[in-house]
Amino acid sequence: MSLDTVVVFITNAVYPALLVLFFFGLTIFIHELGHFLVAKRCGMKIERFSVGFGPKIWSYTKDGIDYRVSWFPFGGYVALPQMSPMETIEGETKSRAEDLSPVSPRSKFRVAIAGPLMNIALAMVLAVVLWYVGMPTNLAIVGWVDSGSPEELAGVRPGDRIVQVNDQKVKTWSDFMEVVAFSREPTVRMVVERDGQQKEFLLETKLNEQFGVKMLEHLWPRGHPFAQRVLGDSPAERAGLRMGDQFVSIEGIPIYSSDQLRELIGKRAEQSTEIKLRRGRETLSLTMIPELSAEEKVGRIGVQLGDHMEIVRPGPTPTDQFTDILVSMGRMVRGLAHSKETGVTARSMSGPVGILAIWWYAIVSGGLRQGLHIAVLLNINLAVINLLPMPVLDGGHVLFAAIEAVRRKPLSARLVHAASMTFAVLLITFMLYVTFFDIQRLTFGRSRMAPKPGTEEPAPAAEPATHP
Repeated sequence: MSLDTVVVFITNAVYPALLVLFFFGLTIFIHELGHFLVAKRCGMKIERFSVGFGPKIWSYTKDGIDYRVSWFPFGGYVALPQMSPMETIEGETKSRAEDLSPVSPRSKFRVAIAGPLMNIALAMVLAVVLWYVGMPTNLAIVGWVDSGSPEELAGVRPGDRIVQVNDQKVKTWSDFMEVVAFSREPTVRMVVERDGQQKEFLLETKLNEQFGVKMLEHLWPRGHPFAQRVLGDSPAERAGLRMGDQFVSIEGIPIYSSDQLRELIGKRAEQSTEIKLRRGRETLSLTMIPELSAEEKVGRIGVQLGDHMEIVRPGPTPTDQFTDILVSMGRMVRGLAHSKETGVTARSMSGPVGILAIWWYAIVSGGLRQGLHIAVLLNINLAVINLLPMPVLDGGHVLFAAIEAVRRKPLSARLVHAASMTFAVLLITFMLYVTFFDIQRLTFGRSRMAPKPGTEEPAPAAEPATHP
């Protein structure tokens, strides 16, 4: 195994995976720490503080509290018998609520709300960091249109800046994809800017069976392709192309995406080809002859490509980041509410497996900054979802505390336990359901944001975290 292969593996797999585990663990820890600190301040009985569920990997006991890390890292909990016993999920507790002093509804409310508030606080800190260092962004600019596709025949061209879809303004490629996905009509009206003028297109969407959402599958975002890896004894290596070189043009044609680059190279098998590159601050031209691929019957130069994302400095303000996330969540809710028209169902959502996979890919494609952005998004989502008034969630505890305050007496422990267990089973069932489709997508599907497979020598890859 060559040194380059080891470096690419560490950069594209190990490093992003470690970052995902760190941020995911931090998100869970911060949430549970909020419950823990307020419960301790309120004088409540705390039996266990766990990051993860199930059997313990590591534990430490101090002052009668069992601190542990458990095997299933899809959440965490603080075992508080005076709140709502959850033995099925959290394991048995030594104390029973009936044997402990009662806790006021006010204290229960404060404990329940503390977890989501800590996630919001963490999201704010990370959002401020992104505001300062800048955020990697795929602007809503068409990088490539598949040849002969309905979109190309309609007149959409590379370089078109998408400004509006169905009367909704869009700035980034993610905005564009969301509006298309949650459209209630089979066609979308897309407005683009080209040479200072606006053009409108009526385009038909296609329901992607793997992801369960509508897409315009022949449009690809603008990127900045670079050589992530150069194969040994290839036309690229012999011409002097190096890992990290960014492609500027081929035979004078400006390069806007990896897909465009592959198609142009594919047409020039056995032909002398001038390729302009950017290496650091230097611009240089190399001449190479693409070799005819026996399998694909097209030209190849022996380069594994990645795509730099544009860094917007300063990044969006924390207020803008929070607003964009809440707007995105609103689109999802409306999409689910009108699932017959949009095609969006529960299977379109992601569970822990899907979230971790998306997070990993975000770091691979956009570096640490993109990982921070997903962390902000996840913390806001976690806070909002946990505040839903459902037993088992923090919002359920808030609801129970409010009812208890109105009744001026505690709710039946049996009733609270039964409601919590029922919703816990429903929640676990739902998580298993969406996780099944997460695994199916990871096994049989491919990310819409990834370059198209089969059009370059090795499997395509996105920008490594070392090129933020």
